[in-house]
Amino acid sequence: MVTPPLPPDEDRRLARLAALSVMDTEPEPLFDHLTALAAQICGTPVALLGLLDERRQWFKAAVGFGRSETPRAQTFCAHTLLADGLFEVRDARLDARFVDHPDVLARPALRFYAGVPIRLDDGSHPGTLCVVDFQPRELTEAQREALTRLADAAAEALMMRERALRGADLEAAEQPFQVLAETAPLGIFRTDAAGDFIFTNANWQRICGLPARAALGEGWAATLTTEDSTSVLAHWRRCVAQRQAFEMRYRLRRGGNGHGVRQVWTRARPLLAPDGGLRGYVGITEDVTDRITAERELRDSKALLDRTGRVAGIGGWSLDLQTEELVWSDQTCRIHDLEAGHRPTLQEAIGYYKPEARAAIEAAVLRGMQHGEPWSLELPLVTAKGREIWVLSQGQVDWQDGVPVRLVGAFQDVTEHHRAAVELEHNRQRLRALYESTPALMHSVDAAGRVLSVSDRWLERLGYKRQQVIGRAMDDFMTPESSQQVREVYRPAMWRDGHVGDCPVQLICADGRLRDVLVSAVAEYTADGRPLRALALVDDITEDLQRRAELAHEQRMRRQTERHVQELDQLLHERSEMLDVLAHEVRQPLNNASAALQGAAASLAGRGERQAQERLNRAQAVLGQVLAGVDNTLAAASLLAGGGRIAREDTDIDTLIAVTIADLPREQRDRIVVHRHTATRTALMDMSLLRLALRNLLSNALKYARGVSPVTLHVIDFDEPAVLQFEVADAGPGIPRELLPRLFTRGARGSGGTESAHGLGLYIVRRVMDMHGGTAELLRTGPLGTVMRLTLPQAD
Repeated sequence: MVTPPLPPDEDRRLARLAALSVMDTEPEPLFDHLTALAAQICGTPVALLGLLDERRQWFKAAVGFGRSETPRAQTFCAHTLLADGLFEVRDARLDARFVDHPDVLARPALRFYAGVPIRLDDGSHPGTLCVVDFQPRELTEAQREALTRLADAAAEALMMRERALRGADLEAAEQPFQVLAETAPLGIFRTDAAGDFIFTNANWQRICGLPARAALGEGWAATLTTEDSTSVLAHWRRCVAQRQAFEMRYRLRRGGNGHGVRQVWTRARPLLAPDGGLRGYVGITEDVTDRITAERELRDSKALLDRTGRVAGIGGWSLDLQTEELVWSDQTCRIHDLEAGHRPTLQEAIGYYKPEARAAIEAAVLRGMQHGEPWSLELPLVTAKGREIWVLSQGQVDWQDGVPVRLVGAFQDVTEHHRAAVELEHNRQRLRALYESTPALMHSVDAAGRVLSVSDRWLERLGYKRQQVIGRAMDDFMTPESSQQVREVYRPAMWRDGHVGDCPVQLICADGRLRDVLVSAVAEYTADGRPLRALALVDDITEDLQRRAELAHEQRMRRQTERHVQELDQLLHERSEMLDVLAHEVRQPLNNASAALQGAAASLAGRGERQAQERLNRAQAVLGQVLAGVDNTLAAASLLAGGGRIAREDTDIDTLIAVTIADLPREQRDRIVVHRHTATRTALMDMSLLRLALRNLLSNALKYARGVSPVTLHVIDFDEPAVLQFEVADAGPGIPRELLPRLFTRGARGSGGTESAHGLGLYIVRRVMDMHGGTAELLRTGPLGTVMRLTLPQAD
């Protein structure tokens, strides 16, 4: 790690750093924002604003970095102090100055650094603004320029902070004005004697959309719209020249996201010295955009309300209870067939009502005036043009200090509504007369529960004639249990509440059958509130209950079937466990025997016992066939018992091929030639099952190939669709034509083979590929050989 030399102006630099009084101070939002902006613009996880004294680098602001300081000898920024501009290290591991730096050797390793010295007005560099990443990279020109500008902004912020500290005493003298300015809800500004701005508070800056520095002098004039700029500046300068108060409403345009043009109202008063000279101005600026908008919206709302009232036919009115002055809305005037704006007297307004209605409206108005009671009356009225209409007159009281001071209300022409209500009542009466012929099941009873009327559908459904029902107690047509429930529960509830709904009842048909129904009823009362009659609607749910019972039976049967399936799954599971035990108990002795034969063959190999050696080899071959047959038989049983479930895992292809070839007889392994046409290393599969399938194909190819001819295994993959293929090719005589239709079925065996394990080899191959969602197929066969293909899908 290379340690850079000290800057030539180190003493002056340290003195200026001390004058800043910034080391070891609390975090400040401005510096935090500058640092965060640097990280965001450069797209790095770390950004630091660091200041370097004699022995350390202290971070005034940091993003993505947990330490508050680092030794100066170990910091990249010591190199940046010596630079005139941006210092950039694209990959620290390739830079001899930093290759052994502790942060470069750490985990994660610092790989990229870019920093800009913070240059003050005297040319000194108290520190740097830098960005760091944990991977090699290079800044764009735009990012380099942005980082340089942010470093300049950091320098300006440090100098502003220094000036602010020097001016603390002056600020103490100005503190009352400052407190007032910062707490007032309005924008406050101050000028010198020439009318140039020397102060603005935060609210002024927010209203005008201009930062404090930009507003100084005549900078505030930049916010004026083109249309108002000339007149506002002329008026302002005229007031300053004449030492007069300034007051004006004008438009300004905010910059950035300032919501466009705003209306402001500015008032300023001159500050005069004891000798009468002008010391400056103090003024306020108020954003009146929303108020002007609200006033305009109020006018529009009133106009809209009038239009809406005209469309809806609703007018308004008010009566001052002290002066008895009555005010009608335009729509109320129209309802009376009068010109809009007409101001009637109270007596005139009451005179439009028909004589029989005047007493009711006079009494309502009097109660409102005396007691503050509201009203809503539907009354007949004759308009100024002699039209007879019905109106809805509504009124209520406005109170002030507990005393009614005004009546206000609404007025609506309800002639059509009144006529509709009258017609509705007539329709109700006709409905009562016609309900007996309705297609619904309906009946009515008196207060004692005797049947008054029934609908034709009611009679049809229960099988009675009308004369058999009218006048009898409704209880006679119910089961004893339902009758008791009606007397004790449903009927009292209906007379009490005025209605009941969906009460379950059993009715007795004329032939003795029972019907399950739901009864809903509405009560009618006399004028003095006594029960008169009840109208009932009957919903026959007999068939619904039957269907529900059938559904419940089906659900019970389904649950029983599910239990049987679970029991069957348990049996299959136990069968699978037994197969695993059987596989171990059968294979272990056979494996031991095979190992013994191999040992014996190895012992005889050097003794010249050729005949014994050949017999051992034949015995070993027969034992290998027996083992293969046992494996296939057990595999077939496991596949049938497993229900199609496999465990697909990412498997190394070379390992699969190696263990498969190792399963073959030793003397046959060298005949297998593997050609890989893909660089793919792994594939998704159940390795044990695919190993069995591939071994069966290779065993068949070796068995039927001529002499010691090779058997070729091709491994291929494709992207569209994503599959892995194994092709096994031999030079045998081909598969007999009569065997082709049932080649992959259980029991299919070649006539020349010795694989007598029930013909399970290719059947197991197909079942394994089916469980993987793939295929096993015969590509071609003939006198020159046979090619078989396994296709294994790789999509998730």
